[in-house]
This record gives sequence, C-alpha cells and structure tokens, in this order.
Amino acid sequence: MRRLAAGVLCMGVLVGCGGMPPGSRPPQEARRLGVDFDQAWDAVLRILAERGYEIRQEDREAGTIETEWRTINPDYTASILVTQNEDRYSACGKPGFGQTFRGKQVRLTVVLAGVRRGVTDLAVQADFRTDGRSSLSFSSDASGDEVACRSRGRLEDEIAIETQVRALGDHLNRTRRGVR
Repeated sequence: MRRLAAGVLCMGVLVGCGGMPPGSRPPQEARRLGVDFDQAWDAVLRILAERGYEIRQEDREAGTIETEWRTINPDYTASILVTQNEDRYSACGKPGFGQTFRGKQVRLTVVLAGVRRGVTDLAVQADFRTDGRSSLSFSSDASGDEVACRSRGRLEDEIAIETQVRALGDHLNRTRRGVR
C-alpha cells in the first residue's frame, strides 16, 4: 500500500511540474540602424525571403511585416523524461505526464520605424510553438494542441544583425555608385 501511495505521489509531482508553461521573454528592444527606412525595409524583405519565410501581412506605412508560421525544427521531440533535437532558438519546457511535444514552428513580426533621415529603428519578435499530443492515445491520428514556447532571443538577434549588415552594405554600394 505504501508503494502505491508513493507511486501516486510521484506521478502527481511529475504531472504538476511537467506541464508548466516555459514563461515568456520580454519584447526585443529596438535596434537602431544607421540607414534610411526604405533600405532597412528592403533588406528585411530580402532576408526573410532568403530564409524561406512567407509574408502573411506587410504594411509599409505602419512599418510592420508578419510572416506565416514556418517549421524550423521538424525533428524536435520531448517527453517528460527525454528531449531530443533541441534547438538554440526556443525552449518549450517539459510536457506533462502522458504528453509529448513534436516539431517547432516560428512566426516573425518585424517593426521598422524611421527616426530621421539615415536612421531607422528595428524590432523583431519571434513567436514559437510546438505540437503537444497525448502519448497515451493509441490512435495514430490523435490531434494535438499548439503549445507556446519561450524565445531565447537568438533568432531575433540574428535577423536584426543580418538586416543591419545588409542595409549598411547596400547603403555603402549606393554611396560608391553615387546613388542616393
């Protein structure tokens, strides 16, 4: 009887701790770019296209670009005991008892704001999610729930730095050719 009680207590602890949300990351601070708004805007669109993101919505006047959800880590799996193929971009926490996480997706929101001529602020927000499924279900087509994951800020930093480098490079090339 004691073993049964201890087993039930342990299972309760595992279920309670495993399903805790990973928390959220504070919004990315804006990065100040030494280029015009148009140059930064064009650089962001090229970078997103090169990285395979599809644009869901863009509003140049408002300075916002939002991508569709994109699978970035199809090999990620996690159970209460084992996590495999973790990536450096997000943390999904541990699933609860009887649940598994599979794959990761990301959606980016980019906000550009022209400060003055030759200066633009850039903020990148990445939202991550994984598919949470019950591992206790014997059905192969069990539908899953989307589980939000916490960004580590690395993808946002990569996009911001790449935009800054690309926009400055484009600006330098234009200056060399005498084009404003």
